Amino acid sequence: MDSKTRFPLAGALMIFIGTVHTALGVALFTADDHDVELTFWFTEFGVLAVGFGIAMIALERALGYLPGAVLLALGVVTVSGLAFMPLSGFLTVLVPLGVGAFGWWRARDKRFAAT
Repeated sequence: MDSKTRFPLAGALMIFIGTVHTALGVALFTADDHDVELTFWFTEFGVLAVGFGIAMIALERALGYLPGAVLLALGVVTVSGLAFMPLSGFLTVLVPLGVGAFGWWRARDKRFAAT
């Protein structure tokens, strides 16, 4: 797949989620009555999500899809997060996970069709 013809959507979505998460962490910190632990985790996971999104974009551009191992890691983090906090921002991570899985599935079908 030519990376110039497709926007790396899954990685871009992760960067967006991480940016919003980091902004919420900063907003919580600037509030008068803020919880330090909550602020730390919001900011920490926001920055990690941005970094993971950048790596996902690089993989999407290089390969044309996200490898199964990356999707598995993202899936495990998402499922464990949803298990501990069902109504949380982990629900939003299902969107880039689904987009990435769809791209992987399409690439997989093309590889098997070529053989």
